[in-house]
Amino acid sequence: MILLVELTGYTDASTSAVYRYATAGYQTSPSDTPANTLYEARVIDPGSISRKMTDLSRSAPRGEVGFGEIVLANGDGGLDTLFGSGSVSFRERLVRVLMVAEGAAYSTATVLLSAVIAQVQLSSDTVSIAIKDASYILASAHQTTTYGGTNSLPAGVDGVDDIKGKVKPLLYGKAFKIAPPCVNTSKLIYQISDRALQSVDGVYDGGSALTAGATYADQAAMEATAPAAGQYRAWLAGGMIRLGSSLTYGLTVDATADTAGNSTAAQLLKTLALARGWSSGDISSSDVTALDALNSSVLGIWIDDSRTTLDAMDLIAQSVGACYWVDRLGALRMARLDLPSGTSAETIAPWKFANVTQSSNGQDVPAGTVRIKYARYHQTQSRTELAGSVTQADAADLGQEWRVSTYTAAPSPNPHKRLLTIERESAITSKTNADTESQRLQELWAAPRRIHDCTNVRLIEDNALTLDLNAVVGFRWSRYGFSSETDTLRRVVGLTFYFRDLRCDMTLWGA
Repeated sequence: MILLVELTGYTDASTSAVYRYATAGYQTSPSDTPANTLYEARVIDPGSISRKMTDLSRSAPRGEVGFGEIVLANGDGGLDTLFGSGSVSFRERLVRVLMVAEGAAYSTATVLLSAVIAQVQLSSDTVSIAIKDASYILASAHQTTTYGGTNSLPAGVDGVDDIKGKVKPLLYGKAFKIAPPCVNTSKLIYQISDRALQSVDGVYDGGSALTAGATYADQAAMEATAPAAGQYRAWLAGGMIRLGSSLTYGLTVDATADTAGNSTAAQLLKTLALARGWSSGDISSSDVTALDALNSSVLGIWIDDSRTTLDAMDLIAQSVGACYWVDRLGALRMARLDLPSGTSAETIAPWKFANVTQSSNGQDVPAGTVRIKYARYHQTQSRTELAGSVTQADAADLGQEWRVSTYTAAPSPNPHKRLLTIERESAITSKTNADTESQRLQELWAAPRRIHDCTNVRLIEDNALTLDLNAVVGFRWSRYGFSSETDTLRRVVGLTFYFRDLRCDMTLWGA
């Protein structure tokens, strides 16, 4: 087998070329695309890719991705001009690693990796190419649109100097007790979201509900016509409301930005990625469908700060016990972490690996209690900040940031001195869904779960090259309570591919 490396470099924003190298000399045929193209034999190491689910029990594990470097031979200095002159830019451009049989057509090549180039480093006899996955796009602030402070009062909805430079809030799904910024102090206009709203579900002055008036058709109508005193009116397309009279206490709002079907964990993970320019074709539609089928709870997140997209996605994912990651072909994947079941994709047996180690993972004690925080109030209010008409029970509720669902069950028999308590914040909006999830999590972690590391697993067999995180495999071993004759189902929670040697290390998880 020959490994091919394809590097895309740009000499101008719209002008690119692909530079091709291989572990052994390879040339495409006249009928291939590209035709009659040489891959120079310069690849010393085609690199590696490592993915793992982290911190499995305490929060939803974001799939961490790491790479080894691609190393090209350059003892003759033949690559100095290309990589050293600065006239060709490779940074954050596509890199692919493929595998093809010697003498076979290029069309039969298998893509092992699709990623982006981080940086290139030259030494006296090699070129080292660091690579990264496309999730770097999501590692910066999700909302970058800010208020310009350009109002010419009493007109405008861009604020004045008091909110100039502040990020415009964004609502996804459903949220409670938002404290939106005032974008026009003369006309008492507040912006709930820079995205359109489905509905405004409640507007409160010190916990006392204001009356809803008719919605506005557009910004001009909103600015031209005030609500009656004690009322509010919404411009849904602009994510704004206008009050009919000044506040006595403080403003909070309940609102919905997406339909229930578009407010699930799977749909919101997809929406957040798309909002940052992720291609819809690079989001696994089958994963979205599968996660929706497992949990269709209505979630919500309100972003009014500089948090990263990854941070927002973490909250959404951990709300339903899901994980998300980027696979070796650059697609955004997602799945719920469940005990392995069904049919194994591959048998991992002693004749395929070198060694097995059982890892200490902090999960050798089961969870007796799970606490899920849900229905966050983004603005809490003390009794002195509330209207006199607010009941003591409601005042107590409005002073709490979170509602909490707790589920407890002890194993029997119970040899453990102290059971674990798992607590996590969520974007879940209803008690029913939070109760369901807290019970599911407790049952998932109601017994110790074990992790085993398998090293030097051979790849060129069966489905091994297509294995990914969350895959279910059959594990065979004569020790640690496993059978060497029959499969024990395990879930893949860590996977490192070494392309040069066509082998991998696997981390397997299960009961």
